[in-house]
Amino acid sequence: MPAMMISKQLVWDALSRFVKPSLLAQTAAELPSGIAVPPQWVAILQAQQASGRMEASAGWDDFSAQLPTMAAFFHKQARPLLLLADADHAVSLLYPFTAGGELYLYRGHPPLSAVPARFQSVWPRIPQQFRDFYTTVHNGWTFLSANSMGPLPVEDWACLSDDRFDIDDGTAAGMPVDPGKVVAVFHNGGGDYLCLDFSAPDGVATGLIWWHDDPGHPDVVNFWAALDAWIGVCFEDVDCVQARASV
Repeated sequence: MPAMMISKQLVWDALSRFVKPSLLAQTAAELPSGIAVPPQWVAILQAQQASGRMEASAGWDDFSAQLPTMAAFFHKQARPLLLLADADHAVSLLYPFTAGGELYLYRGHPPLSAVPARFQSVWPRIPQQFRDFYTTVHNGWTFLSANSMGPLPVEDWACLSDDRFDIDDGTAAGMPVDPGKVVAVFHNGGGDYLCLDFSAPDGVATGLIWWHDDPGHPDVVNFWAALDAWIGVCFEDVDCVQARASV
């Protein structure tokens, strides 16, 4: 399907249903003083002003082997990113694209500057490149509308023992893992979560999918393969943009 034109006004109107935007910027020249923007983002805005294409892919290059679907997305995508400042001046990068002629927005938050205290003890056991993603690219990269279908911001990670998962004592006792040692890091928008399992006493955490309709029987998975497959669902019908694009 031919790609629809994405204007700033179109994005602004879509944003207003979910956040209170105060600024959308496509170039570094549009950034006002008083808003703290990561320097690597300023460089992205400068580069895409010259090229007219999305320039975020450089930040993702180190993960292309683990996330081939994302690599393919960046290869197809040509629309520049937009920097969003919320009403409280919190900044994020918006990745606008269309699929089947409809507008979608992913949002990436600034990279982590410090690991939250509650995850410091397990941080070294998280797969190295997943940690690197959070500290060099984005602390969470999800659908803006639902905070789903991508790696969650660290502040939204939760152990399966948290009340939100509503796992009763009987179910927990019969599970092959300790819910208190399994951390949900990705929500698929339908109630299911990709998790990191720290149940083993040491070593790198392993992948686990927790199903909301079968909470007692999570599936052991290859973490990176599952992550790429779940993200890939969103990009199956992305409209390819070949020409120089502008928002």
